[in-house]
Amino acid sequence: MAEFYAIITNFGNAPKASARFDVSVDTTLGVGIDVLYNVYDTNGAQLAEFTSRCNNMGLATSSAIATNDLFKLTGGAPGLVRARTPDGAPTASALLHQSGPGNRLDLNVPPTRRRDGVPFAMGTSFSIALGDVPTPALLIANLNGQDVSADVFRGSRGADGAGAFTTPRIAANALWRVDLTDADKNTNLVVHSSGLVIVQLVFDDGQRVSALTCLPSV
Repeated sequence: MAEFYAIITNFGNAPKASARFDVSVDTTLGVGIDVLYNVYDTNGAQLAEFTSRCNNMGLATSSAIATNDLFKLTGGAPGLVRARTPDGAPTASALLHQSGPGNRLDLNVPPTRRRDGVPFAMGTSFSIALGDVPTPALLIANLNGQDVSADVFRGSRGADGAGAFTTPRIAANALWRVDLTDADKNTNLVVHSSGLVIVQLVFDDGQRVSALTCLPSV
């Protein structure tokens, strides 16, 4: 089984923004494989659960049915999307696609765990090299299954609750968006949480949205 999580965010494009989550599965497992999708709102409440069947070449998409466009399911708001493949697939991968008036975002999404079960895309500590980029923001989602606290530090990790940005509670499957300032640029940012999270870094210059998935150090 492979599991993928991605955070969608409109950055001003709603209500015209659209988004889909594509997942590919090695066809040695067979054809017509179902991929399970779950969509959560910013507070962690589940908005939708559905399956999408892979085509004969191993690709499934969340938007196989038009009403399952991810921004339609969230009402144009940010949200967390989960995709899970069946057990036994030797390889799987995922891509998040977003589009809106005048911009497009395509983001490679790594699995939360390696095939041996060791956490890969999720963790409790992330080091992020943030240069001079336009309007940066961090999107943090809680995959821990229970509430976690989180901090964003500049330079190095400090005491819990003493970050430049801090929150005592992110509910399970909920999101925390941190709008970074000029003081956060040209620094080593450290995200630390009390449980497993994923982190995406997003830049928005008003014309184009760019994003990357941050991999944890722990």
